[in-house]
Amino acid sequence: MLDIVIKNGKVVHPDRTIETDVGIRDGKVVLLGKAELMPEAARYVDATGKYVIPGGIDPHTHFEDPPFMGAECRADFFQGTRAAAVGGTTTCIDFAVQGNYGTRLPLDVIGMRLEMARKSAIDYAFHAVVTKNDPETIGQIQEIINMGIPSFKCFMTYEAEGIMADDATILAVMQEMKEHNGIFGAHTENDSIASRNIRQALAAGKGDAIWHALTKPPLVEAEAINRVLFLAKSTGAAFYDFHMSCKEGVEMIASARKQGLPVYAETLTHYLVLTQDVLEGPDGPNYICSPPLRTQDHVDALWQGIVEGNVHTVGSDDNAFDTKQKRMGGPSFESVPNGIPGAEFRIPVVFSEGVSKGRISVNQFVAITSTNAAKILGLYPRKGIIEVGSDADIVLIDPGIEKTIRVADSSLDLDWTPFEGLKVTGWPSMTISRGKVIVEDGQFKGDAGHGEFLKRKLPGDINTRQIV
Repeated sequence: MLDIVIKNGKVVHPDRTIETDVGIRDGKVVLLGKAELMPEAARYVDATGKYVIPGGIDPHTHFEDPPFMGAECRADFFQGTRAAAVGGTTTCIDFAVQGNYGTRLPLDVIGMRLEMARKSAIDYAFHAVVTKNDPETIGQIQEIINMGIPSFKCFMTYEAEGIMADDATILAVMQEMKEHNGIFGAHTENDSIASRNIRQALAAGKGDAIWHALTKPPLVEAEAINRVLFLAKSTGAAFYDFHMSCKEGVEMIASARKQGLPVYAETLTHYLVLTQDVLEGPDGPNYICSPPLRTQDHVDALWQGIVEGNVHTVGSDDNAFDTKQKRMGGPSFESVPNGIPGAEFRIPVVFSEGVSKGRISVNQFVAITSTNAAKILGLYPRKGIIEVGSDADIVLIDPGIEKTIRVADSSLDLDWTPFEGLKVTGWPSMTISRGKVIVEDGQFKGDAGHGEFLKRKLPGDINTRQIV
């Protein structure tokens, strides 16, 4: 007997859409074909008129982070993953940052983060963030990879917060993780240029929120991307650019890929929808994030990068601060904690702005919100695809639902959302995680602790060929 059969829907793959029914048992997809030829099921779900997509994979979240720039994240692992599930995401990849929680070594932080994440409502994984270049730290990279965390990140900024990695650290991490089949990623911003610009702006009395963007122009991000691409090419390491926001980045990633280099770019939902104009509004400080929001030409370039296959994933970089927290450091932009909530609305906003508006196909949508992340980051084919043997992480999207996003409807206890007032066409109507219906018609029906830690393993040739 089957647990669930999903009938009459359109199953979407990154390269094709097929009309087939889906049989689920014991958390796995076990049958594809006609429902009438399948064994009896405990439940039948009618997906007429809906897209049946692999559950969303958010490759970039910050739940239950320790205080950053004086503010503590408002969403713990349960609250954050619950909101993500309501929005059609079934896997989140968060971070374990070396130096957090008063500890020195990466494995210490990973242990603490794994314990915190046990309350998650959906499956989860981690990126390891390395901030130091000492034999003990570098010596842990192989063990970290062996425990199922093969993706690494270095911050090229945030020196004042004590988490910036210098170029020697970046090089050491690249070399070691390549040796043991990992992938290197970075937050790409030139800290010294940004810091100089910020000092000059503040000295001139320019502290309004818009100056966050003006002091960290595309040059700040582009220089760092250029530098780390050169290091990756020199070491032969695969590279994943976290939260790319500028057109120069799209151009450099495209150029590197034409050379056959295994490099990938992630952008974020808010970079595909918002522009820096919102920083000039009365709620400007709320929208401060790094890299900052850009002008419309950069938004257009990111969408074009998705179309041409040079932007591969869309994350949320969910880091939820409320309005009071955003203003706790004073009126000047440099004291505002960086971060924007967004995991809940990633899937519907990208579907609406991409598929409903005709920018991309529904197949490209599945690729950038699920399949590509699964392939690049070591979850495929368990995740990111609806195939026999894969986890039954499945989301139904009704392309006919029209909604206007309001903070009052959010699953998070926040007083704002960056997408307030955005009209959306297409919305998730059901989220299934490992064969269990955890969201139906917008109502969360899951449980804290349902999520499992995902041990990831990258393809053996991750550093020598382009996975997507």
